[in-house]
Amino acid sequence: MGFITNAKKNIRQVPSVENISRYDFFHKYVHKGRPVVIKNLMNDWKALDWNSDYFKKNEEGIKIPIKMGDVSEGRKVPMQLSEYIQLLDNYESDLSLGKSPEKPGYLHDVPFFYLYPKYIKDIEPFPLDLFPEWYWPDWHNYIQFFMGATGSLTPLHFDTLCTHNLFFQVVGKKKFILIPHDQKELCYMEGWRWAKFNPDSPDYDQFPLSRNVQISEANIEGGDILFIPSGTLHQVHGLSRSISFNIDWHTPQSARKGVMTLFEGAPKKNIYYNFLCLLGLNFKVPSKYIFKYYKSYLNYVS
Repeated sequence: MGFITNAKKNIRQVPSVENISRYDFFHKYVHKGRPVVIKNLMNDWKALDWNSDYFKKNEEGIKIPIKMGDVSEGRKVPMQLSEYIQLLDNYESDLSLGKSPEKPGYLHDVPFFYLYPKYIKDIEPFPLDLFPEWYWPDWHNYIQFFMGATGSLTPLHFDTLCTHNLFFQVVGKKKFILIPHDQKELCYMEGWRWAKFNPDSPDYDQFPLSRNVQISEANIEGGDILFIPSGTLHQVHGLSRSISFNIDWHTPQSARKGVMTLFEGAPKKNIYYNFLCLLGLNFKVPSKYIFKYYKSYLNYVS
């Protein structure tokens, strides 16, 4: 299935498929660097029914970092999960009353299932076939978790290791705006991975080169999986209160490219983490020996 073009906005809609085989996923999308929305692989998950009360009654007292202000600034405030959920409840209630409350922050890139392993049962059966086998033994440890309010926004960026990304939307709706990695210089990059250009409200007078970017869009809801190819720039809009998570992952090919970003100005830490993945995927070092060195990435990425 090809892209569907929205002529009015000159935006292409990311195609969607109902289920998918491992062969088709890798040969039609991963190896070709094409994004896709996958439906019906999460239908049996208890997590699709997650709500505030469920998390509050299972509180464990662990404090987690909540992003405040602009996500790209990385300012964090630690609080218990139940405290943050109460802030979300209050915010959404005020919105429904027509008020303009202060945004409650964003639970962003947290290794949730590493901190709270009891919730793993809620996301089974997990579609391991969508990942290289090297990730299978400890798949839940690689997950990064998101919980946010209506109106949450992650500015245009690419994932720092230039990994592939499988994004699982559990509750609520999000909009992703995607731009191919080879067009990053048209997006006026600031630092290694953040872009100044805003594709949702483009200012072509300030950013004239951005007129030439190829923009695609995916609107996803609970039960959808979005595949984002290696290095793809993406901007993320919370269209409702939502819960989601992703796994950043490499193939042997993308891990090698990740190591070579040393010559493109990538931070030295990136080369370290990409080299760890290279050891596993290319040289078959089991993940159980790699993860203890890699797990700091789960905090570094945010």
